[in-house]
Amino acid sequence: SGGGMGMGFAAPFSDSGPNFLGVEDEPPLLEELGIDPGQIVRRTVAMLNPLAKAGANEAGDDDLAGPLLFGIIMGSLHLLQGRVHFGYILGWTSLATLAMYWLLNQLAAGGEGIELYRCGSILGYCMLPMCLLAALVLFLPGGLVTGAVAAALVLWCASKATGQFMRCLPHAEGKRMVVAYPCFTLYTLYALLSVY
Repeated sequence: SGGGMGMGFAAPFSDSGPNFLGVEDEPPLLEELGIDPGQIVRRTVAMLNPLAKAGANEAGDDDLAGPLLFGIIMGSLHLLQGRVHFGYILGWTSLATLAMYWLLNQLAAGGEGIELYRCGSILGYCMLPMCLLAALVLFLPGGLVTGAVAAALVLWCASKATGQFMRCLPHAEGKRMVVAYPCFTLYTLYALLSVY
C-alpha cells in the first residue's frame, strides 16, 4: 500500500519522534534580527515631545529599524499624494548620514567621534515630524498654513537632531550651528518633498 515505506503523509509532521528542526529552541524573529519594538516605541514617544530634552543615547540604544519604518511611512504617505519618493527618501537619508558622520568626526578631532550607525539612527528618528507633515499635507490646503506648519516641523526636527548630536559629542561644544545647518537643510528637503 505505501510502496513498503510504512509511513503516511502526516508522519513527518507528527509530534512523536525527534524534532530535527529545533523550532522551539529558536529565539523570536524580531529578536534574532536585533529589532526591539519596545525600544522603537520609547524613542518614538521621546521624539514626539518637541520641548523635552532627550538624554544622550546609550550605546546599545541605537537601531535602524525605526528610521527605516519612518522612511517607509513617509514614502507611503507621499504615494497617497500620487508621488513616488521612496528613492529620494532613502538616497538623501543615506547621503546625509555619511555627510554628518564625516562632519561630526571632523568636529570631534582629538575627542571621541560618533559611529555611523548612531548617526543614521539619530537622523532617522528625528525624521518623525516629517512623517506628520506628509500626513497633514493630505488634509491641509496649500499655501501659507502649510508653509508655516512645514517650517515649524523642520525646526523641530533640526533642533532635536542637533541636540542629540551635541550630546554625543561634548568636545564639539560651541559648534552647534555647524551641526544644525546640515540637519536643517536635510529636513527642509524632506518638507519640500511633502509640500510640493
